[in-house]
Amino acid sequence: MARIPLPEPADMGPRHRAQYERFPSHLTRTLTVMDPRLSEALPETANALRASALAPAWREGAILRVAALTGSAYERLQHLDQARRHWSDEQVAAIETTAGGDRSALPIGFARLLDLVDLLVPGLPVPDDVLAAVRRTLDDRELVTLIVLVGHYLTVARLTTVLDVDLDPVPDPWTREH
Repeated sequence: MARIPLPEPADMGPRHRAQYERFPSHLTRTLTVMDPRLSEALPETANALRASALAPAWREGAILRVAALTGSAYERLQHLDQARRHWSDEQVAAIETTAGGDRSALPIGFARLLDLVDLLVPGLPVPDDVLAAVRRTLDDRELVTLIVLVGHYLTVARLTTVLDVDLDPVPDPWTREH
């Protein structure tokens, strides 16, 4: 049970209710505690990130890495099926192994991307060599998108872990915008 009371859909105002109907989840219920302008910003960012030029496999792999580094079971539940569309079980295990794991099953460019994610999540400085390695794979637009993606899903992870948001019964199929 969440550490704060979450609004019931029947008690939501029209904007929040519409938001909930687009993505009926415990995360959406959590977001609707805020002003609608703020609560709508997170799903709009997620929609934009999904539509970005960053490869879906790399996007979902980075999200799984953020979930692993933050212990966000909620984020993992919502993105594991999406990641499995692109990554084998062995590769998912490598993505989710957070301390000195074997990354040989992963494409080298993606392994370098994980090096960057590993620094971004705890807010550590990013050495020039790590950034240079990622820039050999991602263009500037993809790099900036990746940094925003990590920040976005770090926010989701913090919301769901700090507030102990219940897992949804099933993950969203991600067939429409939220």
